[in-house]
Amino acid sequence: MASILDGLPSSEQEAREAWKFATPIIEAGLAGLTLSPKQQSMLDLVREGLSVADICDISKQERDAMLLQGYRFIKQGDLKKAEDWLMGLHQLDQLDERVIYALAVTMQAKGDFARAAKLYVTFLALDATNAEGYLRLGECFLSAKEYDNAQACFRVGQAECNRGNGTPQAAEHAKQMLAYVAERRSAS
Repeated sequence: MASILDGLPSSEQEAREAWKFATPIIEAGLAGLTLSPKQQSMLDLVREGLSVADICDISKQERDAMLLQGYRFIKQGDLKKAEDWLMGLHQLDQLDERVIYALAVTMQAKGDFARAAKLYVTFLALDATNAEGYLRLGECFLSAKEYDNAQACFRVGQAECNRGNGTPQAAEHAKQMLAYVAERRSAS
């Protein structure tokens, strides 16, 4: 059965094999570029694990302000602008889970549940105890009528809330969504 998560590696081994396959292609592409000394230096720093934000000395406070602007665009309903803005911010630090979550929220609001779900999975890989991430992923599965996956996500979200990793509102939402999944299943 098809899933909105199709295309993601299904195991660590599969991810390693994909990386092993892609590495020579990326290296060949980079080798064919003519880079200035500054560009080469930046590339070397990225290879060492620094983010573009670190390299360019963009502070956390500046990135926080940029993230708030992205959320303003979402709240205003300007989802295209939110996506563009947050994608730029994501390129500054690709491991900032808050930006990944905001991008996922944007995709979910646009109705692109497959992209949103993949972003929520990435977010949860960085913040595995965040109840909100599981609830939003569950909502994406629910929209795709993947009831088993939705139910599993809502259960994990509820469990994280019970462990103190979520708000009472999130716990109540998980409870309501579990009841809704049960209702949808009985109607199908």
